[in-house]
Parts: sequence; structure tokens; C-alpha cells
Amino acid sequence: MVLIIDTETSGLKGYPKDRVLEIGIAEYDERTGEVRGVYSSMVTYPDLKEHCEEKERTEGPIWIFKHSDLSLEKILAEGKDVSVVSEEVRSIVLNHRVTAYNVEFDFFKFLLDEPWNLDCIIAYDIMDLATDRIYDLADDGLIKDKELQRRLLREREAFGQEDKWIRSIDAYRALCPEDPMKLEKMRHRAMDDAVMEGWILRTLE
Repeated sequence: MVLIIDTETSGLKGYPKDRVLEIGIAEYDERTGEVRGVYSSMVTYPDLKEHCEEKERTEGPIWIFKHSDLSLEKILAEGKDVSVVSEEVRSIVLNHRVTAYNVEFDFFKFLLDEPWNLDCIIAYDIMDLATDRIYDLADDGLIKDKELQRRLLREREAFGQEDKWIRSIDAYRALCPEDPMKLEKMRHRAMDDAVMEGWILRTLE
């Protein structure tokens, strides 16, 4: 079994400039092939309102607030303090293998640092595995969605193969054309993304 962690954050720079606003954990059971969500929480901080207002004043709208139904008001009303969430997450991942779609971002910019301090075994990076597999499929003309295939190859050519990673949504569409989790119902929230990344991993294995 491996746990897949996804975060929604206030920015891309990492701690302490940015904060984890929501965290979701999915589980992939390699024996049964089951993918399921196991934990989700919005995360509050004593200064969250001031932090988000300053981010928007200096950097513009926070991406996740523009592209999902997550909002500062919802987090303040329904979220749990980071001290509580981090302790719950630490207890869940204890003695388990964990991964993410972009380990460098989720773990090395946030979850291995304060205030999370996760002590866990990082198995691999799903993004690395997916990128290699999908470009192999695209080169062989084996991606079912031909427009997606053409776009991925164009993007690789424009950016260079070493610099262009496959986005998780594109990886899912390329590897899971049967759409087992019904993308139209996704809200682009941490749990949705963690489960989607679990399906990507299941297909890769």
C-alpha cells in the first residue's frame, strides 16, 4: 500500500512564504488495485486572513481560489488549525510509504518543513514515472486521445524533453481514457487530485 498526498497552497515558493491551505490523502492498494480517499482537511493559521490578503495585494489572485470552489471564507469557517492537521497527517503516514505528483513541490517545499515535519518514506515521484511513460506512448502513437497526444509532443518540442513535465490532469487523460473517477465531477480540490493521482499510479503499475 502507498499513500498519495496532494496539497493546495497559497503560492508556489514554499514555506515560509506560502502556506498549505488544504491537504488530501488517498490510498492505493497494490494487491487489490483499490484507490480510495482516506483523509482531507482545509488548514487554518492564526494569521491566515492577513497572509492571503497580503499575497493577493502583492502577487494577484491566489490560483486555487480562482480555479476551484475553495475560498478563504470557507477555510476560515470550516478548516482546522495547522497544529491539529499536521498531527493527524503525521499519524496517518507513520510507517507507510508515501508519494505525490511532484514530490519536490509537496514535500520539499512544504511537508518536510515546519510546521508539518513529516517523517515518512518517500517511495518515488508519480510525476517522474508518468512523464517517462506518457512520452513513450506518445512517441509510439498509442495515446487514445490524438489531440492530447499531439499537444504533449508539441509542448515537449517547445520546452525540451528534460524541462517539460506532464501535468497530472493530462497524465490521467492519457493513461485512464475510461475515466474511472468521472472527471466532470472533480472540483480541483486536494482530495480529488490525490485520488486522481492514485488512478495514475494504478495504471502505471
